[in-house]
Amino acid sequence: MKKAYSTSRLDSLLLVEDWYTVRVLDGVDLNLPGIYEWTIEGVGTYIGKYTRISRPLREYQRNIAKIRLKHPYRPKNPEGFRRIHRALAEAQGGKVTLTILENVAPEILNAREAELIRERGTLNGKASEKGKQE
Repeated sequence: MKKAYSTSRLDSLLLVEDWYTVRVLDGVDLNLPGIYEWTIEGVGTYIGKYTRISRPLREYQRNIAKIRLKHPYRPKNPEGFRRIHRALAEAQGGKVTLTILENVAPEILNAREAELIRERGTLNGKASEKGKQE
């Protein structure tokens, strides 16, 4: 199956240099599963989980590039970008921080992510047509 976009073009697309800051909290081992938080000053926060650290470090950048190049999220779900993808794409040049919060055992990763989303995840979920969180 042919991809709808060029991976090499996405990988080489230059976003605003140093468009976000990465913070790794004390005691976090990047080789273990964990929880991360995107913070966009004046916009909100997004809580996510990872089993591989490449997810928050690389995959979001690819989704931002897809939005900017007007490529689909996925061939069978072209409009599937989440609120965080669109907010990050719009925040280029603003203050954006990716914080690796904590390591979590794989068997409780989903529960811990849900707990933190309830506490502070203002950008989690999809945006409805009226801009409300779903």
